[in-house]
Amino acid sequence: MQASFLVPALLRFPGSAARQDSWGRLLKITAGGCELSTAAALASGETVLVHFELGGEKLLMSGRATYARDDDDGHRLVELRWNDMTARRRLARVLLDVLSRA
Repeated sequence: MQASFLVPALLRFPGSAARQDSWGRLLKITAGGCELSTAAALASGETVLVHFELGGEKLLMSGRATYARDDDDGHRLVELRWNDMTARRRLARVLLDVLSRA
């Protein structure tokens, strides 16, 4: 199951990669991961914390970048794979709820 929305997201960088928070837009969201566009210089293999709201639910997801490239507008397109199984199950329930209302 996949949802295509433009959802604003706050990006935070944990641990040794700690740097200034950044904003992005979630372009596609699944229970397994997402595709996002951001001005942050994310690289493949990096971990990022993604804060966003969907269907009235505030979500915090930890993801690892599996793919990153620059787009034609100078933004970074990044594919993330969610790390936490419990958070993935919660996101799956939220996605089901949002898509059932569409």
